[in-house]
Amino acid sequence: GVKEGATLVLDGRNPVLPDELKGGYFVGPTIFDNVTEEMTIGRDEVFGPVLCVKRVKDFNEGLKVMNANPYANGSVIFTQNGHYAREFTRHTDGGMVGVNVGIPVPVGFFPFAGHKDSFFGDLHCLGKDAYRFFTESKCVTTRWFDEEEMKKKEVSTWDGTI
Repeated sequence: GVKEGATLVLDGRNPVLPDELKGGYFVGPTIFDNVTEEMTIGRDEVFGPVLCVKRVKDFNEGLKVMNANPYANGSVIFTQNGHYAREFTRHTDGGMVGVNVGIPVPVGFFPFAGHKDSFFGDLHCLGKDAYRFFTESKCVTTRWFDEEEMKKKEVSTWDGTI
């Protein structure tokens, strides 16, 4: 990424580890900023604790850039705007979708695969998707917060009744 012009914000190549872990193999979290589609890390599917930030002017351009990629394992949006959350879940090509949460870890009741070139094989291997040969499904996870409650230092869950 750096060789192609991306800005390395957080370098995970040499993580500091406790002595008991020094014999293992670890990759620290890495963040690249100013990534473009012309860069290898902007085109290819990258796994691990790596975040590649592509700067866009608005929501529609972001959705267009994201969906133009041949991979569609998962996609995430962080927003307090219900309109953008709904539009994102409807129009993303991602197979696993998160709203205000990272991509949900695939478990038995989620389809275990992305879409487009992120998927390999004839069938998704878990859950109902084993029967859905000609369809694609989305799993959408959302989380919302009351804006007024977020401003408080402490949130009470007691409603005053017994």
